[in-house]
Amino acid sequence: MRSSYTETGESMRITTQGTSHGNHTYNRFNSSTLVEVDDVSYLIDAGAPANGLMIRANKEFHKLQAVFITHMHEDHTGGLPGVIKSLLKRPQDNQHTDIFLPEERAISQLEGWLKAMHLKWPSSIISLKSIEEGPIFEDDKITMKAVGNNHIKSSNKPVSFSFILNSSEKQVVFTGDLSQDFSDFPVIVREEPSDICICEMTHFLPKTALPILKGCPIKYLVLNHIHDPWHGEGEETLKEILKSLPYPFAIAHDGDVFEI
Repeated sequence: MRSSYTETGESMRITTQGTSHGNHTYNRFNSSTLVEVDDVSYLIDAGAPANGLMIRANKEFHKLQAVFITHMHEDHTGGLPGVIKSLLKRPQDNQHTDIFLPEERAISQLEGWLKAMHLKWPSSIISLKSIEEGPIFEDDKITMKAVGNNHIKSSNKPVSFSFILNSSEKQVVFTGDLSQDFSDFPVIVREEPSDICICEMTHFLPKTALPILKGCPIKYLVLNHIHDPWHGEGEETLKEILKSLPYPFAIAHDGDVFEI
């Protein structure tokens, strides 16, 4: 485990639990990122084995306030039933988790699978909610806003999202998966300072993203959802391509920790 970025202020700890693309690889699991603010936590995507990685890191499930799913592809949702099982297994007083899904129809479909797994469902300690663009969640630690993107094209309303997390005066952006031309990279990242931007690196060429990224007021860029060419020795190639960025960046690995 590596700690790559630290800034003073109220405690926020971001762990890139799984950093692979659509498939597991020899050194990366599917997408899941755990955000801890003081004594509570939030999960961005739940690719397998999200709950196993939380258990291995000794994370307490009753502290999980919300799960935010960027889109319904299996590499971002395959571990969600396991996360729900872990939440249900040893509930504590006043425990509750909101789970946000990017498509309304996914709620009934997920519930069917939970019942097929013989879990105790429905449950008063978990709420399933669908995502609409705009503010979707607020508690006394964070606010979360959803911005639609074009990773999954839809003629009606967005079914794939980027997320903007604000806590105190900090802003963290999770791009989720984007389109091949990088045109849906969130506008807010181009216009407003982000303490950390966690950006996927699979569905577009780095040379396509570089001109846009160079113009963004990002304090620290974390590259996640890493495509095969950038694994192993390819990591140095990616660093060389992006070396002209005017701010520091890191290529995330499973278990990396970033504190702001």
